[in-house]
Amino acid sequence: MSYLVQYLPRACAPVVTLRPGARVDERTLLNRPGYYGEAYVRVLVEDTSARKLRRRRSAPPAPRLKLEIADCVNEIRLEFDLSTPGHRENSLHKVETLTCALDRFRDGLAAEADLYAQRERALAVR
Repeated sequence: MSYLVQYLPRACAPVVTLRPGARVDERTLLNRPGYYGEAYVRVLVEDTSARKLRRRRSAPPAPRLKLEIADCVNEIRLEFDLSTPGHRENSLHKVETLTCALDRFRDGLAAEADLYAQRERALAVR
């Protein structure tokens, strides 16, 4: 097992919880203190449970949904839609696919980090 695994539980803890009236509202810094840049993940899922259904509206109230991932230079914003059964299913699929890809990336990165550390030690012995 990689020595980096010790950092995983703490890395999942939110750094900032911002606003009431949201199911999820976090801005989490990605870099450890002392490392360059303001990389972050910003997530927002509005809680619409207090909103009333209106007779004149043809659709239920739509929550604000936000997923942003940024490093020092680049920023991505993913769009999610709950307006139809197909859009809801696709939005959940998008998050699940991203989660699985990140899990695989973490596992590959941890394996390469271990190999890199082994090679550093081997070079130091020479």
